[in-house]
Amino acid sequence: MSLKRKDCLLVHGLVAVCAVALLGAMAAITRGTISAERERALAESRAIEQENIRLALWRMDAAATAWIADEAQRPVISPPSKEPPKQEIRLRFEAREDGSLVLDRPEVSAELRSVLGLGTSDSEIFPSVCNAMPDLPMSWSAPPPSPAPPQEGKAIAQQQQQQRATSAYQVEANRKELATRGQAVKGALDVSQAKYEDQVFLQNAVPHSTWNVAPDWALARNGLPRPAWVSGELFLLRHLQWKTTDGSLLRAIQGTWIDAALLQQALLARIGDLFPNARLTRAASPDDSSGMMLASFPLRFEAGTDAMALAPEIPRAIWLPLAAGWITAILAIAATWLLVGGLFRLSEKRASFVSAVTHELRTPLTTFQLYSEMLESGAVKEEKRGAYFRTLRREAERLSHLVENVLAFSRIERGSARATTVELGAGDLVRPMIERLAERLLETGLSLKADLDAPAWQAIVRTDVTAVEHVLFNLIDNAAKYAAGSTPPELHLEAVLKGRSLELQVRDHGPGIPAREHRRVFRAFHKSAAAAAESRPGVGLGLSLSRRLARTAGGDLLLAKSEKGACFVLVLPLAAR
Repeated sequence: MSLKRKDCLLVHGLVAVCAVALLGAMAAITRGTISAERERALAESRAIEQENIRLALWRMDAAATAWIADEAQRPVISPPSKEPPKQEIRLRFEAREDGSLVLDRPEVSAELRSVLGLGTSDSEIFPSVCNAMPDLPMSWSAPPPSPAPPQEGKAIAQQQQQQRATSAYQVEANRKELATRGQAVKGALDVSQAKYEDQVFLQNAVPHSTWNVAPDWALARNGLPRPAWVSGELFLLRHLQWKTTDGSLLRAIQGTWIDAALLQQALLARIGDLFPNARLTRAASPDDSSGMMLASFPLRFEAGTDAMALAPEIPRAIWLPLAAGWITAILAIAATWLLVGGLFRLSEKRASFVSAVTHELRTPLTTFQLYSEMLESGAVKEEKRGAYFRTLRREAERLSHLVENVLAFSRIERGSARATTVELGAGDLVRPMIERLAERLLETGLSLKADLDAPAWQAIVRTDVTAVEHVLFNLIDNAAKYAAGSTPPELHLEAVLKGRSLELQVRDHGPGIPAREHRRVFRAFHKSAAAAAESRPGVGLGLSLSRRLARTAGGDLLLAKSEKGACFVLVLPLAAR
């Protein structure tokens, strides 16, 4: 029994709801997985970027420290050197407490006074620069960070990996790195200071007789060179203090006026492979809580990394399982829908088959029952008994043909049908069947026209004789049902050679088959709307079975276009020569 339409809609509705729920769950899982993976990968990328930043800061501080250490050992008036002058230095000077000023480039003195906001007197330079002298950077005096205690175990390693991806961890790591770099800078400059103390600097650099100094001089206020911004310009300054021969103390400030742009350009060139778009900007304060400052110069580092560049791609290891899950879910939904649709179609076909077979069986069984009762009771006259027996025989053949079609179709569906192919002439193949085919047509007033002496009928074909007979009888039986009463009342069986095959064309002059039915006539249990409306005999199995039999035998069954009537073509392969 076929399901009702409302039951069909209910089942399809449930399948649709389940499909939407499944796809929604897959979408939520996909979104959550991708979001979590993207956040994890982004945090990891940021952690790697921070490590590269710390590496870049180490490189720049190392280069800047070497630059400062070299500069700290040079006198204001340097002796001739084979080395090219530093492009980053605009002026070296020494402002003394007694108001004198020593310059390596006297022509720049006016610019120096302009930067310091002073007049023309040299005596104003020493107190002005003294006020601008900064304290030591905190990173130089801060104790080095204590190393973290070693931890072991997989769980500890995973915990460290998670902490490493947090911003708080990175800020704290940057602070520790700044303190470590500050200690390294101070250590390198302490070595430079010791070398400077071993030189007899003043005797060579200051020819004035009043500056003859005893060997027991010392650098004042921990006289390491200190970088400082003065009126927007970058200077390297340090205190000098020594004793004269009469025991009095003399003080001076030695400075280097630096071209900040050239210095920044030189430092950034050291990290071009890590951060090609990085910048160094003036630091507002000598110390930075984020740890992004240089320990050598008051410059703040900006990586210049685009936010989109940090956005990582989702790895294939994530995409492949998600894609497999989506494909599996879609295939499962499609398979379920196809299965449900197939079950409904099967139910409809089963209902149609049961209805058609019941109808096909009822008519001959009723005839058998009625005629047998009449013959048994003697109600039929002797001269009419022959007609009654012929009717019973015709109905029996009809039942036999129906059962034969059903059994053959069942064998093909189970895959147990076996073709026994032979090679023989087409005329010899069809000739034994002509009488049976003609008799079936004669019952409906049609005649069979077949010229078996034509040349095409002499072709040798390789096929299954039983299958060909079954197919031809089904085609003739259909013509007898649907083309009865046609004009002319004939059915033509013709042979046509085409390439490596022989076509047996069965053509009638009946009403034909509508174009909209051409693609459906070979479906199992299908009957045209006109045939169903007129209650033509049959279960809609003959043409479907005939095509399957033809293909099992190595050929095919086609419906050809015809101006009048229907024309079916049975294609048989020719025997190999």
